[in-house]
Amino acid sequence: MAVSWSALRQELSCPVCRDIFTDPVLLPCSHSLCNVCIVEWWRTKGVRQCPVCKTVSSSRPPPRNLVLKNLCEAFQLEVDSGLMCSLHTEKFKLYCEDHRLPVCVVCRYSREHAGHRLTPVDEAAQVHRNAFLASLAPLREKAKLFRDMKVNCEQLHKVIRSQTQETERTIREEFQVLREFLQTEEEVRVAALKEEGGRKRNMMKGKIAGLTREINALESTIKDLEGGLADDDLCFLKKVSTLATEAQRPLPDDPQQVTGALIDVAKYLGNMRWNVWCKMKEIVSYTPVILNPNTAHQDLHIDQCLTNVRSGSTQTLPSIPERIEQHRCVLGFDGYSSGSHSWDVEVGDNHVWALGVVATDAQRMGDIVSGLWMLRFCNGKFTAFSPSRPVSVLQLKDRPQRIRVQLDLNRGKLVFSNQDCDTVIHTFTHIFTGRLFPYFNTWNNVPLRILPRKLSLMVTPL
Repeated sequence: MAVSWSALRQELSCPVCRDIFTDPVLLPCSHSLCNVCIVEWWRTKGVRQCPVCKTVSSSRPPPRNLVLKNLCEAFQLEVDSGLMCSLHTEKFKLYCEDHRLPVCVVCRYSREHAGHRLTPVDEAAQVHRNAFLASLAPLREKAKLFRDMKVNCEQLHKVIRSQTQETERTIREEFQVLREFLQTEEEVRVAALKEEGGRKRNMMKGKIAGLTREINALESTIKDLEGGLADDDLCFLKKVSTLATEAQRPLPDDPQQVTGALIDVAKYLGNMRWNVWCKMKEIVSYTPVILNPNTAHQDLHIDQCLTNVRSGSTQTLPSIPERIEQHRCVLGFDGYSSGSHSWDVEVGDNHVWALGVVATDAQRMGDIVSGLWMLRFCNGKFTAFSPSRPVSVLQLKDRPQRIRVQLDLNRGKLVFSNQDCDTVIHTFTHIFTGRLFPYFNTWNNVPLRILPRKLSLMVTPL
């Protein structure tokens, strides 16, 4: 706590060194001096007398003046704290508006502050305090904005980690399906190759065994004839009948080359990747539009394949610019700025849904309605909405189960049709500008399902 001073600086100053007392001692004459100053004074003078009144002291060391010592230290602390003028040792009671500094009552008469605007400290403090209080509101608001953004970023950090893990798991599952398919295809082809190889090897073994028998028979006949021819005349003549029988034995037919003996390598390796790829279409699907979960309202739930959306319990999701909070909807991942595009949606028994397209500008500004073209079904009533026209009520005899959305940006048309009976429900005609994204809205737990396209592969000759 600040001390209120009534004593002058000189009363707290040593009469010898003229400075604030340092370790003051009290002489018998009641005068106080710095301990160092009085010791040096006595040593120089050679007599223990008071420098002020010349009273001689006893030989005993003078006692410490603790009260004065504490007072001087407190005074020095206040001077050092900046609460007092270091030039005049006076408290600051005025504030110089020109120099924006506190001054003492002596400073106001100095040349440095001549003609300056001086006000009492309490008045100046109140004026500046009010100014700073006024600036606190936007600072607090800005600090809250940053704190909220920090919390949102922390949530995003957790969601990013969760998305990474979940997406990695899905990727690995999808590739595991492909690996299992390829593994099965490999095993089937290798098994067929081994079966053909075994069958043809067995065939060749039978062929080799037959040829070996014929060779042995022929070589036996040749050996008998050559043996008879090598005998003398008498022995030869005795064997003529036997040798004649051997020589006249019918010769076997000439051996024939084996047709198709080798493995049909081309059957296994020719266009192998193409053939496997063609067969792979049985386990893969292509959907012309996939959903972007980063745009989904927090009440919407999207399946792992990003093709089904339904309404459900509210999820805790971080706020990001892409997310649509005004409508319970989700957008397609790819946007279109030219060309012709179409996608089929199975609405089934969902009794509250809307399909259409929305402009990027409307999404960015947060005003979806300003750039939305949609067909809406709600509790048995069909309506068509566009930014430039009032809501139109459509009269339909049948409730469609599958809706086709056709967007032709070159011709400026958006057509909704009933795929069950191949009839047009409604057509918007507009010169679309900018980028458009598919729009899906539902308030029901029956999912809207984007249907896959049938895949076909063909080779076009050059």
